[in-house]
Amino acid sequence: MRTLLITGGSGYLGRHLCRYATNKFATHTTFLHHKTDITAGVPHRLDITDAAAVRALVRELSPTAIIHCAASNPGQDEARMLTINRDGSAAIAAAAAEIGARLVHVSTDMVHAGTNAPYPDDAPPSPITRYGESKAAAEAAIAEIYPSTAIVRTSLIYGLEEMDRGTAGFVRRLSAGETLTLFSDQIRQPVWVETLSAALLALAADFPAVRGTLNVAGEQALSRAEFGQRMLDWWGVAWREHTTFGRAADLPVPSPLDLRLDVSAAETVLGMSFPGVDAVLDNTR
Repeated sequence: MRTLLITGGSGYLGRHLCRYATNKFATHTTFLHHKTDITAGVPHRLDITDAAAVRALVRELSPTAIIHCAASNPGQDEARMLTINRDGSAAIAAAAAEIGARLVHVSTDMVHAGTNAPYPDDAPPSPITRYGESKAAAEAAIAEIYPSTAIVRTSLIYGLEEMDRGTAGFVRRLSAGETLTLFSDQIRQPVWVETLSAALLALAADFPAVRGTLNVAGEQALSRAEFGQRMLDWWGVAWREHTTFGRAADLPVPSPLDLRLDVSAAETVLGMSFPGVDAVLDNTR
């Protein structure tokens, strides 16, 4: 059986991906702080910013493929975020290149400014947030070190068996008695975690020739407000009395507004469809 290494196995995407991967691969995964969150695969503690440790683990496991999910997310220390996302990704790419492992890197629609949607697969990054800058820097480092890498730009990730990070954050605020504000002018294409996991595994196992940037997101574009309402309703959360609607454009800190992605190429290449939120919810009720 082929060996797969998934970085960030204790994260939301990583947890799901590890469970699905065990059907195809001898699966290993990494964590930094939350080993108990890993639900499948063989766990290995790893700081991806330690290039020597990354190289040693990759040499030891000699995986056929690596799916790089580990990242620092928005809201965390910005200097540390850049180190993890750029330098950590560079270390993963260098180790993968050394042994010739297939590398699939998970990036984000946030590398774009949100002013020229829909974005094709090869749209150059134009980030306007620190998080977007760090992920764009990761893409650039990986492309330079290991050009055969598949770099997947995705959107908001959600599941129907475990609440996604964004919805969980909304619930925490509502539970604390805070007023929740949902933005009507931020447009994204949320992706079901099962769809994204299937695409990442296919790129790792079945499409080694696919390289460069590729958009993988749900077909349906929704405002952040629309998506938030659908998720809160799905989880049975009472939100209407304590929620207002606003515009991200009115915030003092700039934020991308329209991050629609053209996903037609990925659907064609992978022979998959990427259902939107409404289709997923309709099929699982």
